[in-house]
Amino acid sequence: MSLTPHPDPGAILAENERRALEREGIPMFLALEDLRGPSTPAADRAEGPALADLTGRYASVVRPDAADDDLAALASVVTVVARVHFFPDED
Repeated sequence: MSLTPHPDPGAILAENERRALEREGIPMFLALEDLRGPSTPAADRAEGPALADLTGRYASVVRPDAADDDLAALASVVTVVARVHFFPDED
């Protein structure tokens, strides 16, 4: 998985919004935390800081006026991260 920021996340989001995702499915990522005992927070793990930085960068571009708890904005940002970094060859 590449963690290099995409130069135009707004274009990725616009492209994604033109697609028929109800027929394709929606690629996303999921983070799990093991609550059975002491664990390292997700942000301290190897890719955590880089993914947090990417989501912050993309959020400031694709939904700059959104509140931190805006779930629609979060969905847009997660969609961009998934399309660019988890499915880079999908078109």
